[in-house]
Amino acid sequence: MPLSFPYRFAIVMYNENQAELGTVPVERDWEPAFEYAQFYHQRRGELALNGSREASVLPLWDEALGAPYCRGYCIEIAAAGLKPVAFDFPKDHFRIYARIVASLFIEQQKLREGEHFSYKVVAYPAPMERGDGGSLQVTELGAPTPVGESSLESFLARGKAQGESDSSDMPLFVAPEVLDQARLQTQSQKGVETGGILIGSLWRDASRREIFAEVTAQIAAEHTSSTNVKLTFTPQTWAAADAARKLRGRGEVYLGYWHSHPVREWCRSKQCTLEAQKICRFAKDFFSPDDEAVMRAAFPRAWCVGLVANDTAFTDLTFSMFGNREGTMQPRGFFILGETNHGA
Repeated sequence: MPLSFPYRFAIVMYNENQAELGTVPVERDWEPAFEYAQFYHQRRGELALNGSREASVLPLWDEALGAPYCRGYCIEIAAAGLKPVAFDFPKDHFRIYARIVASLFIEQQKLREGEHFSYKVVAYPAPMERGDGGSLQVTELGAPTPVGESSLESFLARGKAQGESDSSDMPLFVAPEVLDQARLQTQSQKGVETGGILIGSLWRDASRREIFAEVTAQIAAEHTSSTNVKLTFTPQTWAAADAARKLRGRGEVYLGYWHSHPVREWCRSKQCTLEAQKICRFAKDFFSPDDEAVMRAAFPRAWCVGLVANDTAFTDLTFSMFGNREGTMQPRGFFILGETNHGA
């Protein structure tokens, strides 16, 4: 974990009568939040894309209650020769861990099943440690991330917006053939999940102080194990994808992956009515914990995205895009390019 922790965070749990039930240390994966904070400032030219830096997780004290109570946390990043930068995250980031703590107290019969609860986040100074998440130095390993120079305006002029956009998201452009190939592959594998690897380029527009991504191709995932609810990549899958990427000889980088959700098969097995299928939460913008695990393990960088092909019985196949927004995977918009472009 490339972060230092001058403070340790914990959840204080209260029942519906506001009686304190206990305090439980927070054990969480901080890396997605760090990746987002780092890339946020890299996009604006405030941090270099490559090189070593120091980063710390610090509490944001509650303005009314003061320390040790937190209204959130921030990740502060410092690099040689540059002014330290930080990104603030809200207390809501601890909500999922509060639910875990609530389940623990239910097991201990301190909290009733279904009982309303509330929580506070606290932080206390902790000694610096190394080896278990307390290492201070962040070192970029491997080849530098290639970023070319191009005009964001030229991409926007040829892009057709898809999905709901958020101004904080990195602009993302997808070649139309990528979606066409994903659609055909999904339709040919009815009833089971299928997928592929997304590759492309990162571009910087210095005049706009922005970095954006272009998905130029998808490499169909080979040597996978698939069912109607899960797609598993094997070592042979990654080896074949890497060979195909290098064979293209365009210097493309991995930008994420795509996979299908055979929703019509899920609904058929459960005998859902067509009306029920239309309001099913799995029909659109659904990214499962397993999907997030693939992103976390294989595509952890903040610019990486996950694309889902939704195969439903009540409409033509649709696509949902997901990306890291403030440390969590969320639905995001993108642009379909009107013609092939390689940054010219």
